[in-house]
Amino acid sequence: MADGPRGDLAEFIVNTALGMDMTIPKKGWGECDIVYPYKDGPIRIEVKCSTYLQAWEREKLSTPTFSIAKTLNCDISENEHGFYYSGRDGGPPKRRSEIYVFCLFAEKRRSAANPLDLDQWEFYIVKTSVIDRLLGNQRQISIPGLARIGALKCPYGEIKAIVDKLSSEIYSDRK
Repeated sequence: MADGPRGDLAEFIVNTALGMDMTIPKKGWGECDIVYPYKDGPIRIEVKCSTYLQAWEREKLSTPTFSIAKTLNCDISENEHGFYYSGRDGGPPKRRSEIYVFCLFAEKRRSAANPLDLDQWEFYIVKTSVIDRLLGNQRQISIPGLARIGALKCPYGEIKAIVDKLSSEIYSDRK
């Protein structure tokens, strides 16, 4: 799987797990991948994806890593053709979500790999505040790194429950 389609598929998988309305087009260059309508208010979610397998043949498996780099915010405008990038807002780089969902396509056998088989995926979920506090300006994280910071590993069917739990904690912390 190439990076673009793999990332789009991961976002689709997380959206379906959260029961999101998939009829609303995504704003390109937005500050996050998903705006989750949690009961206490919206939660911004960043979805990252990695895999052991690459589209090209390799002698050994890739080591999955995920970007957690701080980013500059983009100004997004809309016209009759949709959304388009119209510049930067001038603010400092930062992580713009409240929750990260890391999606690992975990199948290691090319002959068995099927990205549409949700049993071949692993998901790791963590609050952005944990990443900020423990990792600061670090730009990438590995699977062992996710374990070290306490990311919650789960199958597809538990994504929504964990996002809801972390969202509740986020809103409790705001009070």
